Amino acid sequence: MEIVFIRHGQTDVNKDNRLQGAHVDAELNDYGRAYAKKAAANFDENKFDVVYSSPMKRAVETAKIFTKGKKKINLDDRLLEFDFGDWDGKKMDDIVKEYPDVVDPWGKIDRDYIKYAKNGESYEDFDKRCGDFLDEMYQKYPDKKVLVVAHGRLIRMIAAHYLTNGDMDKIDTMNNCALAKFSVKKKIARMIFYNRLLA
Repeated sequence: MEIVFIRHGQTDVNKDNRLQGAHVDAELNDYGRAYAKKAAANFDENKFDVVYSSPMKRAVETAKIFTKGKKKINLDDRLLEFDFGDWDGKKMDDIVKEYPDVVDPWGKIDRDYIKYAKNGESYEDFDKRCGDFLDEMYQKYPDKKVLVVAHGRLIRMIAAHYLTNGDMDKIDTMNNCALAKFSVKKKIARMIFYNRLLA
């Protein structure tokens, strides 16, 4: 199986440097929409046998732009972005000031955030839902090419699931509309590329 992930285009929540998890269903902004179209012009949707997307607005719109209306888009709730619980929508600047012990040197929230955001998703639960999705894709499409449009943190966990036993803190966030590609043979995954930009 070849499986390619695209991170959705920019939203105003991204631009405002706020946490944009499972409870923030923002649409693409004008820049995000224009950039997605520019990147999609260099993308061949015909190479893929099947397309999946997060049901969130920003992912669905990005999926429609990249597939140019030529492919059925299957929505899957397991592709929802990481659930930050009460932290969803918070400004990163405020989190850095108030909870510096759970922000890593790259300015990303680490796994210990959950001691403050009690109703947030744990890395373990996140890894499990990503793993469930990946296992199903491999069972259904072992010799096919799968396209998935999703979210920055989710794609980080996908890479972590395959490469670091679910330790997402070792993987950086891709840019908006960037691509990651994995090849899976006999249930062994290799990263072919990560954070590839098309425009």
